[in-house]
Amino acid sequence: MTNDNVQIFDTSIYNSPEYKPFRQQEWPRTDEEWARINKFKEQVDPITLDVVEGGLEAAVEEGEAAVELAGRSTIIREQHDYRASICTVDCNNVTSVSWGASADAVRAHFPLEEINEGDVFLYNDAYDSHGTITHLPDYCICVPIFHSDRLIAFSMIFGHTEDVGGRSVGSWPTTSTSIFEEGIQIPPVKLYSKGKVREDIYKIVLRNTRFPDTMQGDLDAFIGACRLIERQVKQLCDRLGADIVESAMYKLMDRCEEAVRNVILPVFPNGEFVGEDFLDNDGINLEDPVKLKVTLRKDPEKIILDWAGTNPQTEGPLNAPNDGRFLSKWVGSFLAQFAPGTVINEGVTRVFRCELPKGTVLTSEYPAPVINRMQVWFRSFGAYGAALAQAFGGNVVADNNCVQVYGVYGYDLDGKPWLYREVFGGGSGARPYADGTDAVDMVNDAKNLPTEFIEQRFPVIIERVALNPDSGGAGKYRGGMGYVKDIRILTDGNYVTYVDRTAFDCFGVNGGGPGKPGGTWINPGTPNERLVQFCQEGIPVKAGDIIRVTTPGGGGWGDPLERDVEAVRMDVLRQLVSMENAEREYGVVVHKRMKGLTVDYEVDVDATKSLREKISIERSPLKLINRGKYAEEKRKAGKITYEDVFLPLEGSTMPEIAGEQQRS
Repeated sequence: MTNDNVQIFDTSIYNSPEYKPFRQQEWPRTDEEWARINKFKEQVDPITLDVVEGGLEAAVEEGEAAVELAGRSTIIREQHDYRASICTVDCNNVTSVSWGASADAVRAHFPLEEINEGDVFLYNDAYDSHGTITHLPDYCICVPIFHSDRLIAFSMIFGHTEDVGGRSVGSWPTTSTSIFEEGIQIPPVKLYSKGKVREDIYKIVLRNTRFPDTMQGDLDAFIGACRLIERQVKQLCDRLGADIVESAMYKLMDRCEEAVRNVILPVFPNGEFVGEDFLDNDGINLEDPVKLKVTLRKDPEKIILDWAGTNPQTEGPLNAPNDGRFLSKWVGSFLAQFAPGTVINEGVTRVFRCELPKGTVLTSEYPAPVINRMQVWFRSFGAYGAALAQAFGGNVVADNNCVQVYGVYGYDLDGKPWLYREVFGGGSGARPYADGTDAVDMVNDAKNLPTEFIEQRFPVIIERVALNPDSGGAGKYRGGMGYVKDIRILTDGNYVTYVDRTAFDCFGVNGGGPGKPGGTWINPGTPNERLVQFCQEGIPVKAGDIIRVTTPGGGGWGDPLERDVEAVRMDVLRQLVSMENAEREYGVVVHKRMKGLTVDYEVDVDATKSLREKISIERSPLKLINRGKYAEEKRKAGKITYEDVFLPLEGSTMPEIAGEQQRS
């Protein structure tokens, strides 16, 4: 079919047995309920809609703030690895999208007549959560919200707890081959029934963790925060009426759909664009990269991301039991940059949809291991970004680092386990108008652990935290810098790392160079130096050892020879770029000068001009996407395939307004 000579893509293929259903199960409202909802939707004027939206978003923010104050484990309290949300009775996410966005798992196990005021539901089953929980350390708490004698919504909080059993301390076995190695699996159960705690359930949960005190503290924080959200929604209903609030929830999803359809959709060029990206490996087969592939299909009515061609599920735990609905909201959250102020909720899935084949690393099947599924999630951004680079002629942000997680664990003199673990950031990709951001975490609101906090709790000394020199990809705009952190161990223990981008680089865009990958060195600069690459667990360390953690830099954007010479000099002065790298990558010759007691750096203008001319003549053609040396080695070895696109392109297809919106 065509519309104004533009192809309308056929979606019937996604109903075939090769593709996973977009949503596992649905709970449609009755005709009577829809009549009531639609009646009151007509009474919700724009101001009232803004009041409801603001009230719901404020409730979620207050709930998350309560978790931060009351949580007990470091990964919850300090690193913010948790999310809150509100969804409707039919389990549609009405607040800003979060990973655990809906109560599908509760509805699947409990009929409405068994859901009562005062109930608190708990679960962590990755394969029985309908995409809301995808590895076992994430416990979800769900509280039904009643008003005017009926259920009108659910409040939810989920977060990554410290340990849920399994074979390794911290419940993150990087070489697991089955989910049974990764911890206890709990389907949706009532932790509280009509306001009364079920101690038997709590006993099972706490018995299956190595850190019961912190587990109870975190779960109690989740429960309290969900009840706080419940209270805020009830107060909103008291003010406006339950019918108005509930109807406004559906109207908020309509508003999101309208923003995506009318504001965001026209920004994208019509057509079909392919993006690919690669993960280092699955944790077991270390020589075999894992591929994600997406075909972006855009017509005047919709955007479809078809993930056919993505790697089958792996032997190691680099799998995610997603469905298309989850991934649509996950990737679709980035659409907000094109319409600042828009709350991206369930409405996005009516226009922007991910369709996933069965049995891939994005749609793994029980009982495949899933503990490291976050790396696949974050690499989905890379594949999507590569497709956008094709669509917009390179006018997109370069590739970002993934979340990097490392830790040290051991046993104290009383035989009790301890675990120091940190979610660490790196460099973001350069933008078409500015450098990337240094040392950031892709987990919203996450923070690196303060040195004082670490040293008070664990037998380690933090010797250094700094930016990782030369880690940002070269370009007209430089990629963001990664971290470097030196940790001295004071007692024997074991080192663990759950990372990606320790071999593959974050790719550069539109002529930009790739970022530098991360990695860990044990006792760097000594005869006993060891490189720890990829995801690994149980690496012995001795008292006195230094662990140096480095994280990746983001990809660069644009021709490095077009970078402002003074910007290069300042990077050298700030020790972000070495003088050697300034010459090799940017063609800028910088000399170090002593002026009295101070050190200065001066650019040799003539030498720089000559060097830039020489590099321009001798170098290979610039690429739209520069994946770096490791990717090229793997391609030559026949381990991966991808196609290069060389510059210059035939001009950008991105409208000027989109660039302005990106800046916002």
